[in-house]
Amino acid sequence: MTQPINSLLETLCDDPSSCRERLLHTAGMMFADHGLNGVSTRELTKSAGANLSAIAYYFGSKEGLYGEAIAHTIAGTQNLIGGAEERLRYDVTEARGDRQLLAEAASRFTTSLLHALLGLGPENWPRRLLLREVDHPTQAFTQLFDAVFKPLFEAFLSLVTAATGGAADAPETLIRATALLGQCLTFYRNRTVVLRILNWDDFSPDHIETIAQVLGTELQDALELPRTHPKAVSGPARAAVA
Repeated sequence: MTQPINSLLETLCDDPSSCRERLLHTAGMMFADHGLNGVSTRELTKSAGANLSAIAYYFGSKEGLYGEAIAHTIAGTQNLIGGAEERLRYDVTEARGDRQLLAEAASRFTTSLLHALLGLGPENWPRRLLLREVDHPTQAFTQLFDAVFKPLFEAFLSLVTAATGGAADAPETLIRATALLGQCLTFYRNRTVVLRILNWDDFSPDHIETIAQVLGTELQDALELPRTHPKAVSGPARAAVA
């Protein structure tokens, strides 16, 4: 985190005067950096400009506040990537095995997912809290996995099984799907390293489009699908909002 918490709260809070909102976003930022046990209630309330008893009043306990931060992270992430996930399920069903349409679905999914994920700046605390849970899982990780990672993977697995004909529960299929989806997620997971390697200051829309085109082609090749770009067709879509 490179900006003072007070400055960020003015942007993050719908109502910066709301004590509950200030506590939630302050806790999210501090938990993302230091974990649940690395932050005291006194530090939290001081940083949020709140009374020491405010955590108990609004959230019951520090653990309750952490739970709210996780719930906020889940809701934001679902809203962010849910459109790409839902569209992929729709596209795979509508393709009915047509390899040209499956190739377009693969490219569309890659583009949508990367624009949703890489458009987030490093100051987005739900992104950082989610990654912290991946690296240092608490009891909340199961909740995150079931709500975020599992639905995304299952949608992607439907593409892989449709393209390869492999059984969805076969280890080989699961490993292949994990590896291919991981190629997209690594740009999100390893943001700082990737930007340094590519000598970019940030992921601009043009940069994201370049990555999406390369990875889309890689995905089509790996699944032995024709190289193609998606056509504009009707179907479910949901706006990605950070």
